[in-house]
Amino acid sequence: MDTLSKMKSPNFKYSKRALRIFHYAETEAKKTNSIVYPLHLLIGTLIERTGVCSELHSKYPDLLGVLIEHSLKKQPSCEQIPGCPPFSRPLSISTKQVLDHAFQAMERYNQVYINEGLIIKSIMNLPETLTTSVKDALDIEGILGIMSVPRDMIVSLKNYSFPYMADDEADIRKAEKNDIAPLKSFVKNNFGHAWLDSLETGFRQEKIPIYIACTNDTIVGFACFDVVRSKKGVFGPMGTSKTERTKGIGSQLLHHCLNEMKVTGYEYAIISEAGPLEFYEIACGAVVIPKAL
Repeated sequence: MDTLSKMKSPNFKYSKRALRIFHYAETEAKKTNSIVYPLHLLIGTLIERTGVCSELHSKYPDLLGVLIEHSLKKQPSCEQIPGCPPFSRPLSISTKQVLDHAFQAMERYNQVYINEGLIIKSIMNLPETLTTSVKDALDIEGILGIMSVPRDMIVSLKNYSFPYMADDEADIRKAEKNDIAPLKSFVKNNFGHAWLDSLETGFRQEKIPIYIACTNDTIVGFACFDVVRSKKGVFGPMGTSKTERTKGIGSQLLHHCLNEMKVTGYEYAIISEAGPLEFYEIACGAVVIPKAL
């Protein structure tokens, strides 16, 4: 199945921030020949002033002007494909390739949304003529370090209160000692071995700082805190089975942990190496901890 078919599929999803970036990209493309190039996606990322996109603009305040000036020059002739959702304007073949690569990365990382980080990484790895011609003006390593790697986030718990959430998708409860074997099996089957040591740390504690989500007595998700390198005040890891995502189960698990952290006395929670940044921004108002500017 090619990108066009996937883009029309209900299972092919973009984050809200990615959709806004696409909108800005199309607006910029309209100023020239209306074809959306990867360069326009870069411009859209800098126009978007939320989350890591805001940090990118702060780090490179002159880059937006440089890219816009370059985009207004005569564009090279290229093959194109008709506009397809969520785009209304034609795309260059190179833009289609960016989306292809971002989709493949999304599946490789076991995610369900294509976000701005996947898109930027795909652009930087693509040997496309128009983008390559401005790469001398780009600090590629620095841009990828802001946009395309897991980032630590922080949540203020000072005024936190547990939000109302419908809980009909799964039963959420604290993990008990006899949950260790099925939970480790669930994590190993869905996420590999990387989190198993953290789970062991959690189950060794007197009050196990782990919540699990079950449907029909089967584990479909989990979330922890105070288990990563035995650091206090750190949320994570958290994961839900891919078939159960976008149902609100992750938000429920997150808030059960945050609520207990608040009751325990923490004023802040650190989300360690968060991958889907926009999820945490929306779910609990988390903010990316900026890199030194």
